[in-house]
Amino acid sequence: MSDLATPSPVELPKHILDVWVIVLIILATIFVMTSMLLFPAVAVIIYRIRTHPIRSAR
Repeated sequence: MSDLATPSPVELPKHILDVWVIVLIILATIFVMTSMLLFPAVAVIIYRIRTHPIRSAR
């Protein structure tokens, strides 16, 4: 009966990855998705600037 009266400390479950690893994975995912959106647009802008220079007005 004495075992039931004294509660044992509850142990937290061991996670597969640490919290900082999960944060790094989330940040890397955000960086990759953002770069996939921005880099093609930047490439088009650079291409248009290099191939179609602005002609100065008379």
